[in-house]
Amino acid sequence: LNALRRLVSLCCLAACVAASDEACEAPMTLSSFAHALNEKFIAKVGEGRAREFRPELLPARVADSSLELHLVEPSSERFFTYASDNGWNNQLLNLLCGLDMARSLNRTLIVPPFSWPRRRGPAKVSVCRLVDAARLAAVRGVRLVCEDEHGGVLGSLGALGVAAEHISGEGQPHRKRKVHRWSREGWVGRWGASSAPLLAVSCCLFWTWRLPDEVAFELYSHFEYHPALVRAARAAAAPLGDEYAAMHVRRGDKVSVDVAYRDSFPRMGPDYFLRLAAREGLPAGATVFVATDELDRAWFAPLREQGFGLRFADDLDRAPLLEALSSFPQAVWADVLAILEQVVCAGAPSGFVGSLPSTLSGHVVNVRAVARHAAAASGAAGGAPRPLLFTKLHESCCDARTEQDWVRGGLVGDGEPLPCVAREPWC
Repeated sequence: LNALRRLVSLCCLAACVAASDEACEAPMTLSSFAHALNEKFIAKVGEGRAREFRPELLPARVADSSLELHLVEPSSERFFTYASDNGWNNQLLNLLCGLDMARSLNRTLIVPPFSWPRRRGPAKVSVCRLVDAARLAAVRGVRLVCEDEHGGVLGSLGALGVAAEHISGEGQPHRKRKVHRWSREGWVGRWGASSAPLLAVSCCLFWTWRLPDEVAFELYSHFEYHPALVRAARAAAAPLGDEYAAMHVRRGDKVSVDVAYRDSFPRMGPDYFLRLAAREGLPAGATVFVATDELDRAWFAPLREQGFGLRFADDLDRAPLLEALSSFPQAVWADVLAILEQVVCAGAPSGFVGSLPSTLSGHVVNVRAVARHAAAASGAAGGAPRPLLFTKLHESCCDARTEQDWVRGGLVGDGEPLPCVAREPWC
């Protein structure tokens, strides 16, 4: 309940039926909020003017800490949003950075919907359908709202006269020119006192912002996928049993057409994953769920020969998977399926190995590391040392957690340098 009370939720389908602006500012009940537009329609019908009824772009309202609805007052509420792009796990990193950036300015974050026009066409999905926004809103100082698939939140704010001040973010070309990420001090110093009601940063925050370790731990400790997706993934994983391990094998474009990773992902053969599995302590003969874009199952023969019982998405219980997928546009089924697979991997009782620096693997690594750290710290006097977290860097750099896997997995031969530069400030 406390988490829900801290969740700021902008909604755009409520009509203010009162005659004056002053009356509109009074709290509104949920039932009135939900049915006010219908009352307007009924009024038109009663006047014999039903064909004149048109849905309106109506004032946005927010749920406050008492769970009452109020008209948004642009003079007292300030917002932050950003442009997002690329695959889901990159956009998830943008979300985490956006939470930190908005909180540092004491602004409410408007999370853009997930979309990937270059690969998924025009399909859009509100991020609140993918993640548990209530848990994120429970983070100290966080206020957030998810934009809907049709731009209703920004549209409603625009109707109230809220104009955005656009800020140019740092993109991948900036990393290639070795431009440093923004500093927290510089960001707060430049924009902390801004009177602009809405600040909007262009893509992409994970290239623009450096998420400190302590903030990353805080945010990952509150992160969960949407409860409906978590339930579906756990139900689908039932055939794996109670002691399964998991593995993410990223191949596809990373080993074929993505030249930025030509010196890393193609080297991750079956032997690489076997070495990682040994270091991680995956039990001999374990059932291992494999999340992968490698469709040639013969590629996995060396892992089977070592006694692992490999299971793939097609081996899960399909009924809960299809039920979950059916509520999303088919254009993004691949992304939602990957989220479901992430949940299965994150919950693997007997260990996980991944394909760092894949951001899908990175998210699983971080969620599992934070959960293990919390469990260890609760039973240790003085806490427990923090494990390394995966950090998304420029393709020519490798973060410490990726470097750890590459060394353990024997990505290169003895004495050979890793295929990345040292962790320079511009990475």
